[in-house]
Amino acid sequence: MMNIADEVLSRINIVEVVSQYVQLRKTGRNFVGLCPFHKEKTPSFTVSLEKQIFYCFGCNEGGNAINFLMKYDGLTFQEAIESLARQYGIKIKKDFVKRNNAFDALSRLAEYYHKNLMSSRIALNYLKARGIGNDIIEEFMIGYSERSRESLANFIKKTNIQTDVFINTGIVRTKEGEIYDIFRGRIVMPIFDVNKKIVGFGGRTIEKDGFPKYINSPESSVFSKGSSLFGIDKARKSIAEKDEVFIVEGYFDHISLYMNGFKNVVSTLGTSVTEGQLSKLRNYTENITLMLDGDEAGIKSALRLIGVFSEMDINGNMVVLPDGHDPDSFLREKGKEVMNDTMRLKKSILDYYFDYCMKKWGMKTLENKKAFIKSVMPHIEVIKNTVSRRLYVKRLSELTGVEERYFFRSMSKGSVHEKKVLNQHSYNQIGKKVIGALMSYPELLSVFRDKEVINYIKDVNIRDVLQKMFSHYTEKGNLELNDFMQSLDKDELKSLVLNGVFDVAECTEDEINIIVKDYSRHLSKTFKKEEARKITERLSAAEKIGDVNTINKLLEKKRQILSFTKN
Repeated sequence: MMNIADEVLSRINIVEVVSQYVQLRKTGRNFVGLCPFHKEKTPSFTVSLEKQIFYCFGCNEGGNAINFLMKYDGLTFQEAIESLARQYGIKIKKDFVKRNNAFDALSRLAEYYHKNLMSSRIALNYLKARGIGNDIIEEFMIGYSERSRESLANFIKKTNIQTDVFINTGIVRTKEGEIYDIFRGRIVMPIFDVNKKIVGFGGRTIEKDGFPKYINSPESSVFSKGSSLFGIDKARKSIAEKDEVFIVEGYFDHISLYMNGFKNVVSTLGTSVTEGQLSKLRNYTENITLMLDGDEAGIKSALRLIGVFSEMDINGNMVVLPDGHDPDSFLREKGKEVMNDTMRLKKSILDYYFDYCMKKWGMKTLENKKAFIKSVMPHIEVIKNTVSRRLYVKRLSELTGVEERYFFRSMSKGSVHEKKVLNQHSYNQIGKKVIGALMSYPELLSVFRDKEVINYIKDVNIRDVLQKMFSHYTEKGNLELNDFMQSLDKDELKSLVLNGVFDVAECTEDEINIIVKDYSRHLSKTFKKEEARKITERLSAAEKIGDVNTINKLLEKKRQILSFTKN
């Protein structure tokens, strides 16, 4: 009888699941895309429809659909199962776990805030003054948190959700025995994830002396400010279609652009752009443009991303609005057409910084040129693409009059380390393929007639996996992938198995036979050579004491071993 995990896995399609988060394209029997778990330029993330597994050859993450959701959304094993079950309409006879309760509580809070807004003239007038009408209020489910503690307490009672669940979101708190929420007196914006689930809220005060102006939900089991993006639920389709995304800094900036037809826009949550946010956007497009303030702080924030963009192979650009403007104010004053023209003037972050430094330092004196070089060189050095780096060096040389070779000589001092970086997770390639072959054709384990030869495998992980394969097959009579993976207690062993399975995915049965038999023959020869070495040691000891009988027996045994190793 199948357990619930096996039942869910048997009824889902891993390609459909992963495609909600990663752009996949078919290559041969498998699907590939850019890994969502590490920065990469060339796709090494592979999904097998046939095996219903995924594996990244870059960071060694792998597993089934349950493992993918656990890693991507930070879910527990049970939570991932329940998420897939809901998506595919599979009934599970279990109560929702805390995380699901949190989603329920947040959804009910959003309804509560929204209802409050629709009955608050002050809040509605504030939004109306910003050009936000009822259609956008409904679409974004905008709300308002009133200050009445009694109203909040009554609402929570009616939900039939335990008060502790609301408190665990960090939004609802208690003081002197009374319940209150952190957003009181604020316009409240629900923050949705890519699956349109509410994970948190952002609040903007509308009170004259309200401070701070903006606050977000605290970090919780479902909300992380550094990896969430406001508007991603509405923007992701447009981002993929237009192959470009614009990042702004505020909720109202996003809404204002959205209302004016700019749909491929997301907003950070009052923080600098993070690698986690870029990683999510990277699944939809390589073209990311920042719409940040053109002041010193905004520029520094953008410069920090040059190296990250380079490592992730992102085409990073900037749009800088006139002083004193954010996207919302600029749109309301200048209009849609001027904003569209301004967005077309985007340029790479480093190009913008070149222009900024030119204005700041000028090129009239030697000291000016030195200051200019000192400002831009660190940002050229972090560019991984050789052609791009050379082009910037050429431009720097033309601007300053310093020959290119001096800049390259300076950069070469810091490049030695890059060349010495080794992959710590590399395994014996043949042994890895053998593992994959045996997972597909476990009957080939019989090729290793003498299991003792496995002890001569140098790679500890390959040796451990093969020994466990023998034990598992002997006990259960099969090597079913998910079942065997659960028997492995180390992530590196699981990674090795998945890597091996994908390594032989395109191999024919004849090719697999050759791989396994050649490896077995190699191990047997290694085993025999070790036996010959031990015999040589024993011969030396027998010769010292003049034991002729033992010498003759050992010589005959060594002759047989040497005869085997030559064949």
